[in-house]
Amino acid sequence: MLFSACSCVDRQQVDRLNDASYAYHYRNLDSAEVYARRAYGLSGKYGDGKAEAINNLAFVHIMRMEYAEATELLDGVEKCTDNQVELLVSDVLRMRIRQRKSDNRSFYDSRESARARLLRINEERDQLDSRLQRRLLYAEVEYAIVSSAYYYYVGLDSLAANALLYVDADEVMHNDTAQYLNYLYNIGSGGIIVEPTAEQTRSKEFDCLWECYVIASQNGYDFFLANSLEAMSELMLESESNADSPSVGQLFAEYIGSDDDIMPVELAEESQRLFASYGDVYQVAGAYRTMASCYIADDDYQSALSCLEASLANQQIQQAPDLVASIREQLSIVYSGLDDKPASDYNRNIYLDLQEQTRQDRYMESRAGMLSQTVEQLNVMIVAVIFAIALLLVMLWLFDHLYRRKKARGSIDELLVPLREWHERQSVQMEELRRKREAIDEEKQVCLLRRKEYARQNIENRAKLSLVGAVVPFIDRIINELDHLSSRCEPLPVREGRYTYVSELAYKINEYNDVLTHWIQLRRGQLSLHIESFSLMPLFALVGKSRTAFAMNGIELCVKDTDLVVKADKTLTLFMVNTLADNARKFTGRGGRVVIEAADRGNLVEVSVKDNGCGIAEDKLGHIFDYKLHEGHGFGLMNCWGIMEKYRKVSQAFHDCTIKAESEPGRGSRFSFLLPKGKLRQLCVLAALLPAAVAGVWAIGHHAGRPGSRAGSELSVAAAFADSAYFSNIRGDYAMALGYADSCISHINRHYSQVRPGGSLWMQLVGATHGLPAEICWYRDSVPTNYNIILDIRNESAVASLALHDWEAYHFNNRSYTQLFKEMSADSTLADYCRIMSQSKVNKTIAVILLSILLAMILPAYYFMYYRHRLYYRFCVERIKSINEILLGDSDTAEKLSRMESLVRESYPDSLQAIVSKIQDALTKSIETGEKWRADIELADDELHRIEYEADNVYVANSVLDNCLSTLKHETMYYPSRISALVAGRDANLEVMRELVAYYREIYSTLSLQAMRQLAHTGLSIGSVSVRQLLGPSVADVCVLGDVGALEYMFEILRRQQGFAGVRVGEDAADGRYVVFVVSISGVEPGKVGAMFTPSVDNIPYLVCRQIVREHSEATGRRRCGMAAFPAECGVAIEITLPRR
Repeated sequence: MLFSACSCVDRQQVDRLNDASYAYHYRNLDSAEVYARRAYGLSGKYGDGKAEAINNLAFVHIMRMEYAEATELLDGVEKCTDNQVELLVSDVLRMRIRQRKSDNRSFYDSRESARARLLRINEERDQLDSRLQRRLLYAEVEYAIVSSAYYYYVGLDSLAANALLYVDADEVMHNDTAQYLNYLYNIGSGGIIVEPTAEQTRSKEFDCLWECYVIASQNGYDFFLANSLEAMSELMLESESNADSPSVGQLFAEYIGSDDDIMPVELAEESQRLFASYGDVYQVAGAYRTMASCYIADDDYQSALSCLEASLANQQIQQAPDLVASIREQLSIVYSGLDDKPASDYNRNIYLDLQEQTRQDRYMESRAGMLSQTVEQLNVMIVAVIFAIALLLVMLWLFDHLYRRKKARGSIDELLVPLREWHERQSVQMEELRRKREAIDEEKQVCLLRRKEYARQNIENRAKLSLVGAVVPFIDRIINELDHLSSRCEPLPVREGRYTYVSELAYKINEYNDVLTHWIQLRRGQLSLHIESFSLMPLFALVGKSRTAFAMNGIELCVKDTDLVVKADKTLTLFMVNTLADNARKFTGRGGRVVIEAADRGNLVEVSVKDNGCGIAEDKLGHIFDYKLHEGHGFGLMNCWGIMEKYRKVSQAFHDCTIKAESEPGRGSRFSFLLPKGKLRQLCVLAALLPAAVAGVWAIGHHAGRPGSRAGSELSVAAAFADSAYFSNIRGDYAMALGYADSCISHINRHYSQVRPGGSLWMQLVGATHGLPAEICWYRDSVPTNYNIILDIRNESAVASLALHDWEAYHFNNRSYTQLFKEMSADSTLADYCRIMSQSKVNKTIAVILLSILLAMILPAYYFMYYRHRLYYRFCVERIKSINEILLGDSDTAEKLSRMESLVRESYPDSLQAIVSKIQDALTKSIETGEKWRADIELADDELHRIEYEADNVYVANSVLDNCLSTLKHETMYYPSRISALVAGRDANLEVMRELVAYYREIYSTLSLQAMRQLAHTGLSIGSVSVRQLLGPSVADVCVLGDVGALEYMFEILRRQQGFAGVRVGEDAADGRYVVFVVSISGVEPGKVGAMFTPSVDNIPYLVCRQIVREHSEATGRRRCGMAAFPAECGVAIEITLPRR
C-alpha cells in the first residue's frame, strides 16, 4: 500500500508540473520549459506523464523554431505511451511544424494520422476522465487552428473558414482560456470573417482582436497580447488606405481611452518587444515585417529596410519559406523605393522562387498520381482476371462443341486477301507521294527563275549605285573650286577658268543624271511583283499590334475585322497600310481615333485608313502624292502612289486600282486604295494517303468554325503582349511594359466576353484594394481561359509598377498574382482523394488476390480438358486475322509493324508462318520506301522554302532600292542646271552657289547613303564555276571562283551586243591565280574603245558587266580582277580577268 501511495503521489506531481508547463505556454517559454523538464525527470515509468512532458518540451522548441529538436522529441512519444490523446497532441504539433516549413506532403500525412486518432478517440470519448477531456479539447482546437492556418496560406480561404466552424467557442472559453485566445486571434487576423462590405468585415475582425487583447492583458498572456497588437496594426494599415472607412487607430484609441490616434507602427513596435521578450523567433520576424509595412506606408524606406534586415538576421527563420517569402516581397518594395532596382529584382525573384517551391500540390500531385496509377493497374488486373475466368467458364461449357469443331473454315488464300488489298492502297500512296514530289520540283523551278531574275535586277541596281557614287567627286570638285573663288583673290583669267570648270562639272553631272534616268526608265513595265491571293485579316492583325504606340500618344487605333481576300503583293500591301496608318498617327492629336477597314466594291476591295485629325488644306490635297522633303508627308505617300502605278502597268487586272485622299480641314482625312478581289486556293488531302493526318485536319477545321477559335486567337495575341511586357521589363522600359500589360488584359477581356457573353467581371490593370480580382472569380467559376498568361502578366505588371513606384498598382497586381497562384496550386479535394485511393488500393489488392486464386483453380481443369493442338491452330489463325486487321488499319506503316511485333514473334505452323513472313517483309519494304520518299520530299520542301526566302529577300531589297534611286533622281536632278544658271552671274551669285552646292552635296550624300545601306542585305554566292558551264564544251576545262548566276548574266549581256564574235579563255601570264576571258566584238570604231566603260546610255550593258567583275573582286579578295577594252583587228577585244579556283 505504501508503494502504491508513493506511486500515486508521483503521478499527481508530474500532472501538476505538466499543468504548470501548459499554463505557461503562452506566458513564458522559459518557465514552460522548466516545468516540463521537471515533469519529465519525475515521470519515471509513468508513460502518459512523460509523453505530455515531451509534448510540452516540443511546443517550446517549436516556438523557438528549433524544429529538428522538436521533431526528435515527438518521434519519441510513441515509445513512451499508447495514450491516443497524447499521440493526437504529438500529431497536431507535427502538423504545426510542417505547416511552418511548408512541407505539404508531410503535413497531410500528420493530418491524416491525427484525423484517424480523433475518430478512434470519439468512439470512447465518454470514458475519458476530466484531465484527458481537457487535453483532448486542446488537441481538437489546435488541430482546427493549424488546419485553418495551413489552408489560409495555400489559398483555400473557404476551407480555412470551415476548419474553425467545428470549434465550440463557448466550451473553449469556459475550459481553456489560452486556446480561446488562440481562436479569437485566428478569427480576427483576417481571411475568416466574410461580410457584405469591407468596413463590416474589419469591424468584426477588430472586435475579435480587441477581445483577445483585453483577455490577454488581464491574464498575462504576452504571446496573444503581442499577436493582437500586431494584427490590429495591420488592420490599421488596411483601414488607412481606405479614406471612406473609419480609422481603426481611432477605434483603438477610444477603446483604451486615449485622446490621440494610435499609429500602426506603435502597436507593431510594442508587439515586437513582447515577442522578443517571450522568445518566439517566428513571431519576432513577423513583427519586424509588420513594422516594415508601417514604415513603407509612411515612405520611410530606410527604417523599413532596417526592420526587414533585422527579421532576416536570425537564420532559423529560413525554415519557414512562407515567412521568408513575405519578407523578401517587402524587401523588393523597399529597395524599389530606394531606387535600388537590382536589389529589388533579386528579392522579387527569391519571393517568386519560394512561391513556386511551396506550392501545395507539388508533392501531393505526385503522390496522388502514383496512387491513381496503382489503383488503375489494379482495376485493369481485376478486369483481366474476371474476363479470364468468364472466358474459361464459357469455354468449359462449350467443351464438347469445341472438341468436334474443325479447323478454321477459311483457306490459306483467304488470309492473303488483306495483304493484296494493302498493296493496292500502298500503290495509291506511293503515286500521291510521287506527284507531291513533282509538284514541289515544279514550284522550285519557278522560284529559281524568280530568284534569278531578282538577282539580275539587284546587279543592275548595284551598277546604278556605282554611277551614283561617281557623281560625288564632281560635287566635291565644285565645292573646292567655289571655296577657292571665295577665299582667294586671284587674277580674272584664273577666276574665269574656275567658273568655266564649275560649269563643265555641272554639265558632266547632268550627263550622268541623264544616264541614270534613262537606266531607271528601262525597267518600266518589267516590274517583278509577287502577285498572290491572300486574306487581309492577318495583315490587319499585324498592324493592330501597334495599338500600344498609338495609345501612348493618346490615340485609339481601331482595326476592323474582315474576311475579304485580295490579289496583290502581300509585302507591299502591308507597307502601304502601315505607311497610311503611321501618317494618320502623326497628324492626329491626343483623344483622336484612327480606323483601318476594308470594304467590298464588287470586283475590287477598298482598303481605307481614316482619322479625325487636323485634316489637309484643299490647295495641298491635290498634290498630296507629290514628293516633298519638308512637312510630314513625303517618301511614304509617294511610294504608295508609285506602287499603285506599278500595279496598273503590270496587268490589265489592276487597271481600276487607284489610291486617293479625301480630307476636310479640322475634321480629319481618309486615304484609300483599291485592289482586285482574290480567291484563296483550297487544299485537298486524300484520305488514302495519310488517314491520321486527315483526321487531324478535320479536327482543326471543325474547331476553327466555332466561336472558340476566335477566342483562341485573342489568347494568342494576349500571350504575345505578355511576352512583350516581359522583354520590356528586361530592357528596363517599365512604362512600355505596363502599356503591353494593358493591351494583354484587353485581349483577355475580349476572350472572356466571347466565352461568357453578358459577363460583367472584367480584369483591370489597377483595381480596388478590397474584393476579389476578376480572374479569381473566373477561376472559381471555371471560366475557360489561359490562367498562365494571366499569372505572367500580373507578375510583369507588378514588376513594372514596383520599378515605377506605383504602389497601388503594385499591391493590386502582386495580390492578384499571389492569390491566383495559390488558387491554381491548391486542391481542396486532394487529401480526401489520397485517403480514398489508399483504401481502394487495399481493397482491390485483396480482390485481385482472391480472383487470382480462383483463376488458378480453373486453369488446370481448362488445360487438361481441351485439346491443345486444335486450340493452338485456331489461335494462330486468329492471330493472323489480328495481324490483317492491323495491316488494314488507319495507323502508319511503322506503327503497324510495331503493333505486330509481339504477334509476329510467336511460333506458327509452317503453312501459317509463310503468310506472316510475307506480311512482315511487305511492311518492312514499305517503311524503307516510304521513309525514303518522305525524306526526299522533306528535303525538297526545305530547299523550296530556302529559295523562296532568298528570292523574297532580294525582291524586297530591289523594291526598296528602286524607290531610293527614284527618290534620288527626282530630288537632285534640278541642282546641276541651277548651278549652271548661277555660274553665269559669276561673283554676284558666288555665296548662293556655295550654299546651294553644300545643300546639294548633303542631300545627295544622305540619299545615296540610304540606298547604299540596302546592299548589305544581298550579295554574291561565291563557289567553284566551270568555264564550260558558262561558255560550252569547246573552251578549256578550267574553273573560276564566282557566282554562277552573275557570270551567266554577264556573258549573256555580252552575247546580246551587236557584233559579238566569240570568247577565248586563257590563263593570266603574270599570275596563275587568274583566268582571262577575251571577248571579241566587231564593228566598234577605234575612237570609242576607250570610252566603252564611261557612263552613257549606249554603255549601260558594259557598265553592268563591269559591276559584276567588281563584285567578284570584292567577294574573293582578288584585286587583279577587272575588265578592259583594247582595239583589235575585228573591232575591239574586251579582256575580263576573274579569279581562278
